[in-house]
Amino acid sequence: MAVELRWRLRQVMASRNVWKGTELQELLARRANFNLSLPSISALMNNQPVQMKTETLQALCTALNCTPDELYGVTPPRETALADEPGVNDSPASW
Repeated sequence: MAVELRWRLRQVMASRNVWKGTELQELLARRANFNLSLPSISALMNNQPVQMKTETLQALCTALNCTPDELYGVTPPRETALADEPGVNDSPASW
């Protein structure tokens, strides 16, 4: 099982009384000197991003006064024994 990330931008925004994309856009510009279009903000508010530039993540954290771990909820993988990993029990001769 892989680490699961859950995007929580809306929850972080709500905890800071930021309810609209235009409010987030203004905070990004004022606090982080970062411009992001309203369609891009809407996409971030409504969907978990597949990828994100570090610069965008830093700007969101600055604008909302939060940390990346607040924006991403993390479910750690369940522990598995090394013996359960594919290829662990292969002998060097089979490489």
